[in-house]
Amino acid sequence: MAPHMTPRPLPEPVDIARARRAQLLAAINALECALAVPARDPTWTAQVSAGVDRLADAFDAHIIATEGADGMYAEILRNAPRLNFAVNQLVVEHADARSAIAGLGKLVADLAGAAPDAPADLIERIREEGTQLLASLVRHRQRGADLVFEAYAHDIGGCD
Repeated sequence: MAPHMTPRPLPEPVDIARARRAQLLAAINALECALAVPARDPTWTAQVSAGVDRLADAFDAHIIATEGADGMYAEILRNAPRLNFAVNQLVVEHADARSAIAGLGKLVADLAGAAPDAPADLIERIREEGTQLLASLVRHRQRGADLVFEAYAHDIGGCD
């Protein structure tokens, strides 16, 4: 039986990114819950709008924690430059996700301006684009966890 090895502590930028990761997951879950409310509920638009705003804030914090000069990606590349391609892919995903979040926010604002006579197709579009965004963010979080594991052989947490 192999002796139990305690993983070494993660560098501070990775630890900060882990905290932002938890906030991002909470924001993802909040938006998913808001989208699942019946669309004709009078609070639906406000709940979805608040969910998109929370997600935008959490995602911006995630980008700062990962892409900054002292962020997680810089730290990873100092220790494991072989992971440059994976880091660059995650940066591209950040731009795509930020654009999708902004687009979803615009759709929700358009809906708020149309209420109470909001067209059903706009509600369906918000749900569809919101669901696609959430799925892409889940995959992004998975790739981020894989990156950290590859760099440090350390799990930064899935759903905790």
